[in-house]
Amino acid sequence: MKKTLTFLRKIKKNNNTEWMKANKEEYLEARKEFEFLVQEIIVRISQWDDRFSYLEPKNCIFRFNRDIRFSDNKNPYKENFAAFFGIGGKKSELPGYYISISPKEIFAGGGLWHPEADKLIKIRRYISRHGDELTRIVNNKKFIATFGGLSDEDTLKRVPRGFDSDHKYADFLKLKSIVASQVFHTSAALEKDFGKKIDKALKELKPLNDFLHKALTESFI
Repeated sequence: MKKTLTFLRKIKKNNNTEWMKANKEEYLEARKEFEFLVQEIIVRISQWDDRFSYLEPKNCIFRFNRDIRFSDNKNPYKENFAAFFGIGGKKSELPGYYISISPKEIFAGGGLWHPEADKLIKIRRYISRHGDELTRIVNNKKFIATFGGLSDEDTLKRVPRGFDSDHKYADFLKLKSIVASQVFHTSAALEKDFGKKIDKALKELKPLNDFLHKALTESFI
């Protein structure tokens, strides 16, 4: 991923359309390198979850251009390459897997980030009844060793309306996103087995994603 990291370091210092036009070939080479990584990860994921075997890199990779319409940051380009491996691609509303590469940090993770209100209430109701299963998943030794647990950066101060304030699974119910991630040093991207390391982390997320998938697709009263 040398070309990718080199380009991203340059765009951080030259985030404007004039520089991008003059260095388009370098961007294309960096993107192509990232596409190879995404393709490798698709192949690896498909070996333990065939629901992702049909994906193509173009369905997973996010646009490099930023949407600056409602942002104070008017830089036209992102400073990372990212992809989401979801059932249906990056626009999927179901749980999936995510990677992001930048010169600052690399991380691999997944779950469900900021689901719509109707989906979040489904998940919370499912957790209220099956929180013991979620507890086993996130307390698994390998899960903790890989991710340290679920992210608690996106949490309500109180248990959401409709659930007892002293609910047994209150900490889970207060989450607005059900996600976990592992951070890698940027030097890891230069190693030959980088794709294998990413795959190893993502595989540990499968039980969590399976739980969330059931929460969204199973019918219950």
